[in-house]
Amino acid sequence: MRILDTVHHLQVGLDYHMQRHNLLTSNLAQVDTPNYKPVDLQRTPAFEKVLGATLSATHEGHFGIAQKPELGKVVNDPGASPGGDGNGVSLEREAVKIAANNVRYDVIANLVSNELSTLGWAANDGRNG
Repeated sequence: MRILDTVHHLQVGLDYHMQRHNLLTSNLAQVDTPNYKPVDLQRTPAFEKVLGATLSATHEGHFGIAQKPELGKVVNDPGASPGGDGNGVSLEREAVKIAANNVRYDVIANLVSNELSTLGWAANDGRNG
């Protein structure tokens, strides 16, 4: 296991929650759009495998532009109920989903910060500063 593997895995989690946040806030922007169907980010079946994936090359010339792993699939929100105008966005429901997603993001961000602080402490031979 490489020294920054944990931070990389946490970064994947941050990326997922940031993508989901963008989708959820986009739903809010469409609250008055007739027939709008809200979307959400559904984790792909291989999400856990993505967290543990590392890149390797069989030849040093094989690396080109790095592509981010697919963290989720955009799907129509299965819990949305269309109103009279066909719009399925519920302000309350989206606000709760955004708040829960933000809590998850903040927890992971704190884990990253703690992990980097520990690595900094170790790099300074156990001295602060």
